[in-house]
Amino acid sequence: MTMGLMGALANGWARRLLTVFKKEMRDHLRDRRSLLLALIYPLLGPALVAGGLSLAGKTLQNDPASRTLTVPAVGLNYAPELASHLAANNIEAAPAPVTQEEREAAVREGRLPLILIVPESAQGHAEFTVDIITNLGQIDNLRATARLTDAIQSYNDALAAQRAQAAGLAGNYAHAVVMHKINVARDANMAVFFYNMMPPLVIFMIFLGGVHLAIDTTVGERERGSLEPLLLAPVERGGLLLGKALAALVFTAITTGVNLAAFKIFLELAVVNSATLVQPPAAAVFVGIFFVAMPLMAIAVALQMMVAVITRSMKEAQIYLGLLPLVPALPGMVLVFQPVAATNTSVLVPVFGQMTLIHQMVAEQTPSLAHLSMAALVTLVAAALIFLAAVKSFRREKMFVLG
Repeated sequence: MTMGLMGALANGWARRLLTVFKKEMRDHLRDRRSLLLALIYPLLGPALVAGGLSLAGKTLQNDPASRTLTVPAVGLNYAPELASHLAANNIEAAPAPVTQEEREAAVREGRLPLILIVPESAQGHAEFTVDIITNLGQIDNLRATARLTDAIQSYNDALAAQRAQAAGLAGNYAHAVVMHKINVARDANMAVFFYNMMPPLVIFMIFLGGVHLAIDTTVGERERGSLEPLLLAPVERGGLLLGKALAALVFTAITTGVNLAAFKIFLELAVVNSATLVQPPAAAVFVGIFFVAMPLMAIAVALQMMVAVITRSMKEAQIYLGLLPLVPALPGMVLVFQPVAATNTSVLVPVFGQMTLIHQMVAEQTPSLAHLSMAALVTLVAAALIFLAAVKSFRREKMFVLG
């Protein structure tokens, strides 16, 4: 009999929770702005990354060495053999400003990518020093500078080989140590850099997907005066907040799914006509990322509810929750340039554990089941504790007093 009573109570609580959930979902599905946020805003990040990847693909479409590089040069006539070598490497000379000040100003201001200066003392000599004025603060100059320095280095190598042969030495005399690189990466390709940008953008979207709903169903309803009538319903306040949180969780899952699908589709379109760009991760990887990100969705909604409950106005909640996605996304951007391997320690840090695992999956490395389980458990426990703190605040009468 006692078990039957407990079952009836549980069933009644579940029905009331489901009623609150359906009410919030119905209200927000009628809200055009919520649907636009859920379906359009998640497309912006993938469109940005795919656009950059497409431009990179067009830049790499042709072999850079096959295109003529024009280099403003001074005194190249003093080193005719070097001039011939540069011309053979498809690098042609062009006039340069007369004075040193004009040359440095032209490169600094971006009017010229770089300038090669050969001293007059180079005339008739095999050994001389050249100056290259460049501005490596501009990304466009990196390729031109690297190509010029590579061409000069190859001239040095050819000259060293000629001297070794004239002296009766072995052809590899100047290169006693030969480097042979074995690349174990999935592909040392510029596309991989763009793919590594996905995890922080996905995490940013997770922490933004349910923000509007979290604000509107708590502090928003309080300001409109529609929250107090809900308290008359036979629903415990914890259950009331849980129903609202579940609705926010559904919207977060929708935006995350749209975001991941957009990444897959847009990146496929960006590389479809490029033979130089590696293909994006397989569809199964994106599905796996969605499931790995589920604990992140839970802790994101818990934090949103916590902030929305304790803030005194919608404006204040919007400010705090607008900044919230940056907290996990910024460390994720650092991981783009400085990856951290998933370890037994790193996966025990809530949110950060999922970051490392998602980065690992984007690199098409299979995370261990132990790491997946540990990261999920720790993040879900943290989400539960945060939500319980939000429920505690939601039960306080002060929460329903404006100001």
